Amino acid sequence: MRQETKHGAKNRLATVFFYLSDVAEGGATNFPRAGGRPPPHDFFDCSRGLSVFPQNGKVIVFYSMHPSSELDPFSLHGGCDVLNGTKFSANFWLWNEPYHFSSPHRLRAFEAYRAKMWALD
Repeated sequence: MRQETKHGAKNRLATVFFYLSDVAEGGATNFPRAGGRPPPHDFFDCSRGLSVFPQNGKVIVFYSMHPSSELDPFSLHGGCDVLNGTKFSANFWLWNEPYHFSSPHRLRAFEAYRAKMWALD
């Protein structure tokens, strides 16, 4: 993976995150450094920073890099525990350079998976 990301020079520019279900309690996406806050001491503490709670159909977009290509340390985020219910979500990553999942290892793994799936039919 490090080779595919040019040892960190190729990164996620932005994330589009889709909430695909409502959650009765918990399950927020937490940005503990939002608003310029210091780094968290407890990464499981979802009471600090900005929390976006799941709602079916909600989409959030956040950037992980500045226009200068420097990483944005304030984009640090994590998923809070779902306390009641089930959370379904999906994400789409936008990269600062084209990202092709075409390494020889990935292609072999994909071909093996596809052959296995066709064999099940």
